[in-house]
Amino acid sequence: MSTLSQLVPPAELARVHRLEVVARIIVEGLQAGAHRSPLKGASVDFADHRPYVAGDDLRHLDWKVLGRADRLVLKRFEAETDLGCILAIDGSGSMAYAGTRAGISKYRYAAMLAAALAHLTLQQQDRAGLMLWHEQAVAELPARHQGQLERICRALDAHQPTGHTDAAKGLEHLTAPAAHRGLVVLISDLMADPAELAAAADRLRSRGHDLAVLWVLDPDETDLSVGGVSRFQGLEADGELLAEPRALAEAYRAQVAAHRHAMQAMCRSRAAALVECRTDEPMHLPLNRLLVALTERAR
Repeated sequence: MSTLSQLVPPAELARVHRLEVVARIIVEGLQAGAHRSPLKGASVDFADHRPYVAGDDLRHLDWKVLGRADRLVLKRFEAETDLGCILAIDGSGSMAYAGTRAGISKYRYAAMLAAALAHLTLQQQDRAGLMLWHEQAVAELPARHQGQLERICRALDAHQPTGHTDAAKGLEHLTAPAAHRGLVVLISDLMADPAELAAAADRLRSRGHDLAVLWVLDPDETDLSVGGVSRFQGLEADGELLAEPRALAEAYRAQVAAHRHAMQAMCRSRAAALVECRTDEPMHLPLNRLLVALTERAR
């Protein structure tokens, strides 16, 4: 494993303006060949044949058909006929938060995770796409290969987190009949009603998509370690609240635990991988956890 991404913290990576460079650095930190690729599709079941075209890989030639019918045909598998990894990124106002312990916003962390996943997907000759959303779709790039990393990174860099979180409306484009089914990786702080997220997940599954979730949290959100009376300001037009954090700590922890349990139950019941990540940890760690979770689910 490269020591580069182990030693360089997310806050330092955030200073690198080109997401393509960040993606390469992060991917270098992943263990090459440690896991069977989970981004090759939900299955590798045989789908059908197609005629051989000059230049095709002969390893996929069906020799039995050649022997019986003297025809050159290639085997096609489900993962090859309908493959695409769509990165669904939450660009809502709450993603703009950046605590002092991490020094990087949740949105920037999510963007770097998305860039790394896009780079990893495209590197293995798969297709990557982008759905950037808050109350509605902000940017939509269908899953493609050629030149796609630059397009994805440019869209992510251009966006400033704003608006309310609305997973149902943000992801509805992926449930349209024209949307090709594949793997959808949702990267969000999940500041949404669990019932609405569950409904969106159900619609994705009904369209044949597989789902994985990267839950991005700032360290402040996991333990509320804020001292003294503080003024909390909502990032999605929720107003302000003056409170004593220590007095609210127990209730806050219970609320976070309840939301975590709801997210875990939602993902487990829908066979979706769920990976929790904090913005103060090196990004190759949650990426490794995601790849392991997807690999185990595919077995």
